[in-house]
Amino acid sequence: MKKILLMTCMVFGYVFAASAQDTPAVDAQDRATNLSNQMIWELKLNNYQSRKVNEINLEVAKQLLTIEQQYAGNPKKIEELCDGVCAMRDTKLERVLSTVQYNDYFGSRKNLVALDRKFMTDAAQAQKSGNGIASANAPATVSVN
Repeated sequence: MKKILLMTCMVFGYVFAASAQDTPAVDAQDRATNLSNQMIWELKLNNYQSRKVNEINLEVAKQLLTIEQQYAGNPKKIEELCDGVCAMRDTKLERVLSTVQYNDYFGSRKNLVALDRKFMTDAAQAQKSGNGIASANAPATVSVN
């Protein structure tokens, strides 16, 4: 439970920093794809699982961006709503992943959050410097056969 709380706080620290920007540096699809690619690689997902994980991450990324924009001035509300979204993602992932994969995911969420934060930070820096989205820094699409 402490790990979940710590990870959630880390996510929201990033969310608050990202919400301070006028426009999002990355759209939901880019954010979801980046996280999904890392999960595919780390958890060794098959094609079905890869598609489902990407769908789940896209849904979550859209919800998080909506929450961040709608409640930009209310960090407590953002944290409360994002906690629910993240809990929903965990429940959906538990249905898609094997027990071993889910345990690996649960144990590596801190690293996945750090990866997501770095991706979003790089994109924000690229946007500030006028280079657009940092797609050149995004990992290549992973294909698991």
